[in-house]
Amino acid sequence: MIYNLQVLRGIAAIGVVFYHTDYRLAGDYHTDFFGVSTFFVISGFIMCFISRADARDFLRNRLTRIVPMYWLCTAAYLLLTCKIPIEIITAPMPLNILWSVLFLPSGDHPVLGVGWTLNFEMFFYVLFALSLMISVRFAPFIVAAILVMIFTLADQFPDVFLLQYYAQTYVRFFVVGIAAYYIYAYVPQLPRPLAAGAGFGVIAFCYGSQFVEPWWTNAPISSLLYAMPCAIVISALLMEKAGAFAQSRVLVLLGDASYTIYLTHTILFKILQSQARHQGGVSSAHDSLTMMTVYVIAAIVVGVAVHIWIEKPVLRYVRRRFPSRSKDPAGRGRPAADAVHA
Repeated sequence: MIYNLQVLRGIAAIGVVFYHTDYRLAGDYHTDFFGVSTFFVISGFIMCFISRADARDFLRNRLTRIVPMYWLCTAAYLLLTCKIPIEIITAPMPLNILWSVLFLPSGDHPVLGVGWTLNFEMFFYVLFALSLMISVRFAPFIVAAILVMIFTLADQFPDVFLLQYYAQTYVRFFVVGIAAYYIYAYVPQLPRPLAAGAGFGVIAFCYGSQFVEPWWTNAPISSLLYAMPCAIVISALLMEKAGAFAQSRVLVLLGDASYTIYLTHTILFKILQSQARHQGGVSSAHDSLTMMTVYVIAAIVVGVAVHIWIEKPVLRYVRRRFPSRSKDPAGRGRPAADAVHA
């Protein structure tokens, strides 16, 4: 397990939860603390990492890891919307449901709103799987070249929907994640004190920048915000390589549960908002530090509970039904992706 990446997963998930509370920092600043972009950088790295360890059943392992919980949460959302007043949620059209569960590009958000990022993840996985069929060694370079080509063509053909869809800014972070893999693999190990001090300093600076108003009001400086998730992930990796990593059980658990926290929190928020409105209470955390804190804590608790009592049993069942040929070092048949909880 790469502990520092696991911790970053948890932080990224909480950042997205914070964003969806709609709470604003000074200057009415709305941020996810690089949550989504950090996830994408990590994905780019992890796909390189696990495919080098074992490229067999790559796409099957990815589908097994992502699809069951996404479909369950989408179904839960659809069931719950039947009980939530229509003024809060508009029932999705059947075609949108089909597009959502198949991860197909659309001009509309998926039924489960956070699923828009999974559309890009699945696209990346398919590209990677096809590239692995061509060459395991050069698959990351093939994927990066295809993505760069898409970005270039999107500039030339602004009216082509698919090009514009898959040239979305966040997709570029996959390429950064691929680069992060080669930095991790080939940059010499730094002395532990240097790696820990510099890495922690960079990470603290990047997250702390979100609380400093000039970072988002000064245009030349604000452009650096796009480099910060890259710096965070690369710093965490170099720290890990030097032996400076976090092993807190709580932080690792948050990382393990990051996917379920990500999937379930908007469903929980709809329920909480609905109940608050019915009872005449405050339903928004936009200006309330207390409500924001309640929402974030509730999302973490529910996400961890779903991870332990639903996600893990579901994954065990699915993996028994669709066993992978990939083996862990002990030969127990666990998917290679488990080594990093991808």
